[in-house]
Amino acid sequence: MCRSGCAAILIAVLAVGGAVAQSSNGSAQDSQTAPEGMVEIPAGEFSMGRSKLNSDDESGMRPRILLDDIPAHRVRLNALWMDATEVTHADYADFVTAAGWRVPYHWLGGTMPEALADVPIYNVDWDDAQAYCAWKGKRLPTEAEWERAARGGLDKASYPWGEDKPDRTRARFGTPLGPGQVGQHPPNAFGLHDMAGNVAEWCSDWFERMYYESSPAENPQGPAEGMYRIVRGGAWSNGPNRITVFFRNWVRPNQRTPNLGFRCVQDVP
Repeated sequence: MCRSGCAAILIAVLAVGGAVAQSSNGSAQDSQTAPEGMVEIPAGEFSMGRSKLNSDDESGMRPRILLDDIPAHRVRLNALWMDATEVTHADYADFVTAAGWRVPYHWLGGTMPEALADVPIYNVDWDDAQAYCAWKGKRLPTEAEWERAARGGLDKASYPWGEDKPDRTRARFGTPLGPGQVGQHPPNAFGLHDMAGNVAEWCSDWFERMYYESSPAENPQGPAEGMYRIVRGGAWSNGPNRITVFFRNWVRPNQRTPNLGFRCVQDVP
């Protein structure tokens, strides 16, 4: 299995598909039509981050190192297309076969477990996720793109569906059973499933603790460098207070865990 050695394959894919939106089968798409399996996130402005500290923060129970999702700030983004669901095991298996990429370590014998075909891929690091997206002619979302998409157009919502407290009919969280099949919970207003719960998702951005204080107001791309990459969204392993649209984490790019996956985006031509 190759990893960095697959760069030539990925570059070739990008050279062919970068200028024209491609569907999953490689056919050209009209610039106004989202490719199959994707939905449009229209251009717009929203309030990114939390507007105030919660009671735990105010009491001093939350360390300052975790207060990195403030202050709230206005951000404007271009339109984009985003995968309606998280990338599944079956999707990733196609990539592994075509690109000769390494398999996740839970694929015993190097073969995808058939029972996981419709479950989000996990045990993939940032390079794995980025390589898959590039193979599809797509990319990982920026943190700002992910948060706006998760809100479903609700400017200051705490959850993808609004302000109602989470329950098991809305998201998969707080369970020892691991991730479940994608698309089993209602989508948000943009048509995106599992923007809370199931698996957390890689973003393209590097992490910088005070970045929100100086983030650009238009299409922010994150810091130029760093040690950690941003992860957004709570997972099946998190409690209800960790599946809000504000919740963010940062991990080493080479980290592979069973509660972390991804979805891709594509620029609207």
